Amino acid sequence: MADSSQPTPEPAQAPLPTAPSLSELRLPINQLAKVNAALAGALGEAGIGGQELNGLFAAGVKATCVACGLGLTGTELGELALAASEDHDRRLSPRLEKLRLGECPRNGCESRFYQVVLTAPGRFDRGWVLGRTQQLIAGKREPLLSMRPSLSPETRRTTRRLAGIALATFFVAFVAYRLVFFRSQPIPFVQPKSPFTVEPTSIDPSQR
Repeated sequence: MADSSQPTPEPAQAPLPTAPSLSELRLPINQLAKVNAALAGALGEAGIGGQELNGLFAAGVKATCVACGLGLTGTELGELALAASEDHDRRLSPRLEKLRLGECPRNGCESRFYQVVLTAPGRFDRGWVLGRTQQLIAGKREPLLSMRPSLSPETRRTTRRLAGIALATFFVAFVAYRLVFFRSQPIPFVQPKSPFTVEPTSIDPSQR
């Protein structure tokens, strides 16, 4: 009898999509609005969701200007994403409005790039998550698995041979049918002789 006290092994996770491992994710400012959805997608593929995902965005995601160091929280990145997906009439804070226009909010800073980092600990590979986020921002998705079965060369040759035999059989049957059909048709301008025709010489003259 199996020991019920032993822990049940966890099911194996599906393999993660191939992505580069990045120590940092540097993006143009005008792409910051895409970070929220792409990062959530990458973390979801890594098995992070629910309250853990919400907590990570609230305290573990940060974007900083590569020149002046001005920082954005994960919550502010979410607000940028909402502004990009809704009408432009949505009210944003002055600095988020400048970011939406592709500019660093700090006066005098002419940088056009921000760096996204993950600051909170988690049960995921940060390098992979950042690399996968970069792929999703660029629109790269994991290719679908092909469901077409793989046939061996011998199977393909046998299939072609059977198809050829079937085609040849059909052709012979078609030709035979056409020959029988044409033989059963009368010759043009020739009246066929009826098998029930009575020869005049065989009739008694008195009965004519």
